[in-house]
Amino acid sequence: MQIKVVIYSCYQRTYEPICNDILKLLYGENYNLNDVIIEIEDTSEQGTKNIQSQRRVTDDSIYKGRIIRIFEDDVLKHIVGVSNTNYDEDREYEFASGESNKNHSVYGKDNYHANTYLKQGINQIFKYYFEHKETADLNFYLLDTKRQVNYHNNLYNCLSYRELETIGFKVLNIGNVNFSEYEQQCNSRINHNHLQFASLNKYLRDIAYISKKNKGNEPSFLQCDEVEETDEDGNVSFMTEKYTYTFKTLSAQQYDSLLKCWCLKVLADKENTKIEFKLGKQYFDFVSEEKKVSEKLSAPVKEIFNLADLNIEYTTTEDFMNEKVKAENTYLRYKEANEIRNQTLFRNNIRKKGIPTECAICGEDNARLLDAAHLWEINQIKNSTLKDVNDFIKKNNLQQTIESSSEYAGELFYKKYYLANSGDNGVWLCKNHHKQFDINNYGFDSIYGKVVLLKFDNKNDALKFRRDLKNQQLPANVLTPLTRSFLKKRQLASNA
Repeated sequence: MQIKVVIYSCYQRTYEPICNDILKLLYGENYNLNDVIIEIEDTSEQGTKNIQSQRRVTDDSIYKGRIIRIFEDDVLKHIVGVSNTNYDEDREYEFASGESNKNHSVYGKDNYHANTYLKQGINQIFKYYFEHKETADLNFYLLDTKRQVNYHNNLYNCLSYRELETIGFKVLNIGNVNFSEYEQQCNSRINHNHLQFASLNKYLRDIAYISKKNKGNEPSFLQCDEVEETDEDGNVSFMTEKYTYTFKTLSAQQYDSLLKCWCLKVLADKENTKIEFKLGKQYFDFVSEEKKVSEKLSAPVKEIFNLADLNIEYTTTEDFMNEKVKAENTYLRYKEANEIRNQTLFRNNIRKKGIPTECAICGEDNARLLDAAHLWEINQIKNSTLKDVNDFIKKNNLQQTIESSSEYAGELFYKKYYLANSGDNGVWLCKNHHKQFDINNYGFDSIYGKVVLLKFDNKNDALKFRRDLKNQQLPANVLTPLTRSFLKKRQLASNA
């Protein structure tokens, strides 16, 4: 088998040194570097002068951008998209040789491309892949992972690697990435050999954790509503979930939105869950009295949305803002009704926790048969005193979290509403085990989450329950420190 690697000349000094590493990652030891042909395709044929302008040249089928093409017996088999870098040897050479000015050569500035390291211009890489996907696969390679720089370990880039692998594209040298910040922020362990998100809930959980880092700018949000499913006769057969991802975008944010929408759709399709995408207008101030408006995706990015079968609805600024304030309007309605239980919010918050959507007792995973069960019971919270609520909040360091969640955070009713609907106050149970939990047939201890038998009117039922659930306990990802506190409150109230 003859292997040929094709590199554009405007990237030759940067890409040629990494070819051997890429081939090893693709083929293992099943190739001989001496038999590999490395071909340099000239990008200066059309009279372009500097490196940057050569990289922008396109014709009917070729994007002279960040890709390396690998052929087997003259058939394109692998497309490798390469990350952006500020240690670009081609630009450095051009600048040092006097062939370009400083405006075209920025070299060696750490974190200059931190947020666009992989995603800047990624739509062109995808476009080239879609044009050749009948014969070729798409992989990515990360530059500068062995330099003393950190943007390849950036929290948001790490999320992007997981999104790409979930969609179906491999990051070849992912073993060089340090996920420690990601693991700490998202309270999870990362397996470099299995980066794909296991479920929509897991992905939503990580998005929720990471978004906490950027409270000042919330250009996108995702909500989940329960909608009625009807049969052929128009009768309501059951309630199902529908997700809506509403986003705004400008410039490089488009690439981030592209990956998120794509990843959401892949996971939703896998779970047979409905999801739709909405794009809203966004105004950005650049200079006084001058604004730039983002009301649609740029044509190149929109093209990839279409190729990936990501259908977008456009929403007005007013509709977008109405969605943003819906949560607070909902709170006011519940406050007026003196009802702290918001079951839709509660279920969504458990989803954001990212735990498997299955009964914690028997493993039932049919969403139609699952309930969101409260650990610290609604009536117990509702009847709690101001001191009891404030003590719980202080003990669990929730002051800042609650204060940042709403302008009504100082109200006692809001604090109870927040605690009642916290994802850490919930667990998925099938309807049968939920009923038994609510009447205190069993409970969970607040240290290890072990199932504890409390009371059964029927001795035989008690013996069967104990036999079936011997050594059963809540999984570690369910039993957070805050969940333990909620369980302890339930136990104290039950023993009172």
